[in-house]
Amino acid sequence: MGLVTTMARFGAMVAPVVKMTGDYIAFLPMTIYGGMAIISGIAGFLLPETLNIPLPDTIEEVENRAKRSAEKDADSKKDEISLQETFTSKTEADHLT
Repeated sequence: MGLVTTMARFGAMVAPVVKMTGDYIAFLPMTIYGGMAIISGIAGFLLPETLNIPLPDTIEEVENRAKRSAEKDADSKKDEISLQETFTSKTEADHLT
């Protein structure tokens, strides 16, 4: 809740300054406000999907979920097969060509 209040106050302080930029370049305030809306929309796509997933109630649950996802990522990387050929010796490389 504190972050929301802080951002609201910051926006209230910056809004008059953005409006004053219109005195110098007429389209600048609309560009700034529109750009912030687009950036906010893009940032929304970076949020994790929570459909049909129980939300954590405590910080401990969040930490456990992060640990499990890190372990899952590490396990999936172990299972990956490298598509790049690696040669152990020069003679093996010469033999294949």
